[in-house]
Amino acid sequence: MERIMVRVDLPHKPEGKKICKHYVQRGLGLECSLDDNHVPETTENGPLIVCITRLVAQKGLHLITHAIKHTEELGGQMIVLGKASDGRIQREFEELANLHNQGSSIRILLMYSEELSHMLYAAADMVLVPSIYEPCGLAQMIGMHYGAVPVVRKTGGLADTVFDMDDLSNHEMANGFVFEGIEEGSLNSALDRAFRYYRDKPDEWNSTVQKVMEIDNSWNNTAGKYVKIYNSVRVVC
Repeated sequence: MERIMVRVDLPHKPEGKKICKHYVQRGLGLECSLDDNHVPETTENGPLIVCITRLVAQKGLHLITHAIKHTEELGGQMIVLGKASDGRIQREFEELANLHNQGSSIRILLMYSEELSHMLYAAADMVLVPSIYEPCGLAQMIGMHYGAVPVVRKTGGLADTVFDMDDLSNHEMANGFVFEGIEEGSLNSALDRAFRYYRDKPDEWNSTVQKVMEIDNSWNNTAGKYVKIYNSVRVVC
């Protein structure tokens, strides 16, 4: 990947995401959504999805591999960044990389890189976190910090931080796309809905990008909430 000379440490600036996306696409040899003068290409381009994770069973490996296929079918792009400690899993993903990495829509990068992960979050339209279980989860929160709309399985910390766009009872909190099952059909439904929003509802999509960028998941915010709870139940002697 060529050196990407773009600052990606400036969240809350949605206007920079298209440029970050262009340079990541160009650096990885994917079909670009902009030309080198940052003018949109004439052909319609789909969203860029990133999945940045350890390649272990907990993270929903069968859903990740299926998402690669389904994203390509929907006309999007997907980048997977991660490593496997299990040799069998590593070989399976090496085979997927050999199959897909010469094309124009999928990249599977079997490595760990903190720097590259932040570049990918900054470039992504969506961040996929299909974990089977997830006590906390950081990927969805980091992704939102950079304006990547999360697509997650409803479990643990993912369910605590991502609320479905089509849940009319909780519209104010809506910030992503949630699925409950561990089968491929549940994931397909969430990805299909996310693609429809991206392509057919650009104003809503852009508002959601701005919204997720402004969510404060910092420890300062969390600690403040705990202090308020403790103060509310404190017995005055």
